[in-house]
Amino acid sequence: MTRLDGKFIKPGSIPEDRLDPAILLGGGGGVPDGTITAQKLATALLAKFVIVAWGDPVEVDPATRSLTLQLKNLLGNDISAAHVLRVTCDERASMSIGDQGEALSGDGSSDLIARTNASGLLDLIVTCNQALTVSLAVGPTQSSPMLDCQTGANVVFT
Repeated sequence: MTRLDGKFIKPGSIPEDRLDPAILLGGGGGVPDGTITAQKLATALLAKFVIVAWGDPVEVDPATRSLTLQLKNLLGNDISAAHVLRVTCDERASMSIGDQGEALSGDGSSDLIARTNASGLLDLIVTCNQALTVSLAVGPTQSSPMLDCQTGANVVFT
C-alpha cells in the first residue's frame, strides 16, 4: 500500500485514465510491456553487480599455492574497478596478497579483507603445511557492490 496525502491507497485503485501520463510512462508508475529487456536490465546493473571468477591454483612450492580472483560483470566482462572483499579459508591455512590487490586486514590469516586492483584482480597466496584441500570463499563487506559469490575455490596440498 502507498501512503498519499495522509491516506492509504491500494495500487491499482485509481483508474489509469485518471492518472497523469507521466506517472504511467516513467514518472514513477507503470512501465509499458516489453520496454524492459534482459539486455537493458543487465546494462543497468553492470556497475552494481559483480561476479567472482577464480583462476586455477599454481604450485609455488610444496606448502604454497597462488591463485587469482577476477571480478566480472553480468555480461562476463572483466570489471575495471577496485572493490573490497572478504576472503576466508580453512583455519589450518593462511592467506596473503600477491602482486595484484592489497590487504586491508587479516594479512597472513585465514580471514582476509582485501581490495582488488583497479582491474578487479586479486592475487592470493595460500600457505598450508598439511596435506589437505583448502576451500576458499569470498563474501561482500560494507564496501562491496552486490556480489555473486556462489563459486569458491579449492586449493590442494599434498
